[in-house]
Amino acid sequence: MTHWQIGRALVAGAGLVLSAACSAPPSTQPGEWAPNPPNPNAPYPAESRENNEQGTVIVRARTSPDGKPMAVEVKQSSGYPRLDRSAVDTVRKWQFKPTPDDGSVVWREVPIRFFITTPPPQPTLN
Repeated sequence: MTHWQIGRALVAGAGLVLSAACSAPPSTQPGEWAPNPPNPNAPYPAESRENNEQGTVIVRARTSPDGKPMAVEVKQSSGYPRLDRSAVDTVRKWQFKPTPDDGSVVWREVPIRFFITTPPPQPTLN
């Protein structure tokens, strides 16, 4: 195997590793989000990854007393509409910790980070 073939194999193998990651770190402030059960990460749009679009979206979610999102909006954009849309669509499916049913409206802020950890997969040549 030539050095070129070894390098190509390594790059192709790296594509099998998680190509991109996003996360919402646990909150340490009361009144913010808390997963219950753990919520899924927002998918990284392929076109965004290919265009090296990265950033953090701050999402606001108004929740019902049982912890279901009733309204979800972007508080602070990542600067990329595709990333913002992925974050909002994902948080709409989340489950938050329940809150007391005292009639108060509970808004929670969720940071969703999109960052590229490895290069996108490269097509293999035969």
